Amino acid sequence: MKTNKTDIDIHWGDCDPAVIVFYPNYFKWFDCGTTDLFASVGLDLSTLFAGDDIVGIPILDAGAKFFRPSRFRDTITVESGVEHWGNSSFKIKHTVYNAGKVCAEGHEVRAWVVPAPDRPNGLKAVPVPDEIKARFD
Repeated sequence: MKTNKTDIDIHWGDCDPAVIVFYPNYFKWFDCGTTDLFASVGLDLSTLFAGDDIVGIPILDAGAKFFRPSRFRDTITVESGVEHWGNSSFKIKHTVYNAGKVCAEGHEVRAWVVPAPDRPNGLKAVPVPDEIKARFD
């Protein structure tokens, strides 16, 4: 599995009153990990979505498990990789490290979507092109 690592500095605004990361921020960082993973194989999402072939890669499912807290001024590393390719969807696994130890794990299931020709502003999931999948091998 091709993976990419993204380092993130934790700021005051990322934390709750106990000065530990407020859990929804992990989902924001998972999204950053996905964006950086695609960029690492030459697929800039803003360029990819600018064409007529794909509207986006919306999330169908997401989840996380938390093992250790991260705090203000820590630097965490989000390691992201495509764990599974489906027909029109794929699962990205995220592992978050703090000081070399796993502090959280998460996943996103995303769909490859195009405009739905039969519905104004509608979306339709289609097979992920083989040339896209091949970039992650």
